[in-house]
Amino acid sequence: MTPVDRHTEIEAQVFRFLNADGGRFLDGLALLLSSTWLGIATGLLVAGALWARRREGWWRVVLALAIAIAISDAMGSQVVRPLIGRMRPAYALPPGSVRWIAPAANVGSLPSLHASNFFAMALVGAAGWPALAFLLYPLALAVAWSRVYVGVHWPTDVLAGAAWGTLAAGVALAVARLLPGRRR
Repeated sequence: MTPVDRHTEIEAQVFRFLNADGGRFLDGLALLLSSTWLGIATGLLVAGALWARRREGWWRVVLALAIAIAISDAMGSQVVRPLIGRMRPAYALPPGSVRWIAPAANVGSLPSLHASNFFAMALVGAAGWPALAFLLYPLALAVAWSRVYVGVHWPTDVLAGAAWGTLAAGVALAVARLLPGRRR
């Protein structure tokens, strides 16, 4: 399905505000936050922190993390985005009106999978070790902001991503709690 333009004028105004040039430092920070390797590294660090803590049922939380990312990312890209088929701002708005500083293909933009994956990691990480919430949720918010700043998502894409990732994490935690017994 080819994405179609589905944005309101209010959303375009909020997008333009968040997409405004903030200078070299903010550009670099947003590109770092939007990088794929940051998501991979964060997932590995969260899994490692949960493993190192080794509280009762730690393996369930690590498994929930893997399930949450699979739901968030795979189902988000293969099921949700094609159903919605929303065009990215860089393709929907007139040429030259978007500060587009990160790569993005002309595929659906809703939900933002960067935002969904980070919010999924935040919820699962906080469920396994509540102190991680103070690190992971601000990071998830920063990643969500970065996706609009670099010009590849609408503000509602990242809000939907936060909701989708939270839902994916909730499902994953529920599934992991249903698993029998304790692993040795």
